[in-house]
Amino acid sequence: MPLATATLRRTRRLAAASLLAAAALSLTACRSGGDPAPAASSSSAGDPTAADGGAKDGSGSAPGKGVSRTGAGKTAASDGGGQGGASAGNKGVGGTWVGTLKWLTEDKLTVAPKNGMEQAFHLTDSTKALGAAALCEAPDGRVHTDGSGYGTTSCSLADLRKAARLGSVDVRVTVVNGAATKVAEHYHP
Repeated sequence: MPLATATLRRTRRLAAASLLAAAALSLTACRSGGDPAPAASSSSAGDPTAADGGAKDGSGSAPGKGVSRTGAGKTAASDGGGQGGASAGNKGVGGTWVGTLKWLTEDKLTVAPKNGMEQAFHLTDSTKALGAAALCEAPDGRVHTDGSGYGTTSCSLADLRKAARLGSVDVRVTVVNGAATKVAEHYHP
């Protein structure tokens, strides 16, 4: 019986911690005026176009004009106020956002689309930062971009944090479970 009681207590603590994390994430989704964010439509987690930024949200707009969310498979309205509640385990917000990179804390930045809600995300040691010119320079001093105009030069997390403090670098951010997997600078000649 003591083992069952200990397991039950651990489960309750985990559920409480998950609810607190969900509440914290939902607070970052609020507008600066304090109004809660409207729920965006959710894409399926298996959408192959979502990882490369080609997915579209329910309104038919491209990711740079709105939000494309994948990963959690639930919207804020469907799971009671935020991603990653007790029933969703450790899953958090996911998707691709295009906008201006901004600073929140040492390990938490935001991306602010021109049209749409600002989205917070965490940095991890595995976050890949790719620059073109403003985020970081290539060793040869040239600008290296892919076919879409996004940087391909590897940058450090320190470069990423410095650019976020500037608040003027346009990026495409891919987020999985609340953490950025890739941040690529959009090059403006």
